[in-house]
Amino acid sequence: MRIDIVERRPVRVACLRYTGPRGEPLGRFWRGTVAPWLADNGLVDCPRYGVIVDDTRYDACIELPAGLPLPDAAETIIRGGHYAITCFKGDHAQVSAAWGAFGETVVANPVNRLDESRPAFEHMPRGAWCDHRTGVFCCELCLPVAG
Repeated sequence: MRIDIVERRPVRVACLRYTGPRGEPLGRFWRGTVAPWLADNGLVDCPRYGVIVDDTRYDACIELPAGLPLPDAAETIIRGGHYAITCFKGDHAQVSAAWGAFGETVVANPVNRLDESRPAFEHMPRGAWCDHRTGVFCCELCLPVAG
């Protein structure tokens, strides 16, 4: 597994909150709620983020273009800083195991210390690949580390 440590800038995002089990129910939330919301607001091609709030809460976020507010969504900042990053390709049923393996690998290196003041997130940059038929998608898993 390739892991890079990168400096990410802060990002202003609009979020829709999901509460419930991960896996396929979360995939249905992205397909059935988030995707139509993005289309309705002309934001389909903007970078997306999946912020892991805790074991049951997850924020599906969209990077907002400068000056654009979205009145039907919460707005927040994803804090910048150092992040350990790896690439993921799979479906929502596979991403939890990938997070587990990634986290174990990051903390196994004594140089890395997790920064628990910032949440981990999935980053889908502009143009990120997704097969809506199978649910397979590509993203970066981003784990905050002390700099």
